[in-house]
Amino acid sequence: MGEIKISIAEEVYKALLLEKKEKESLNDVILRLSAKNLCIEEVVGTQILSRGDWNEVKQELKKASNLTLKKLGKERV
Repeated sequence: MGEIKISIAEEVYKALLLEKKEKESLNDVILRLSAKNLCIEEVVGTQILSRGDWNEVKQELKKASNLTLKKLGKERV
């Protein structure tokens, strides 16, 4: 498969890094997220989320925060 280079905003790059799992490339992240049938507006947060979606986002943020703290060797807050 060929390669195409794209430009993305720094905040989008950071969002992709937060979604990235161990041993996963950013290409893999994009493919995994696109498999969820999300539209770009949902990914970058320009639409209002339902309560269920917001609760899911909060849980994911909590997991990411705890993982970050764990990697930094700090206790969970």
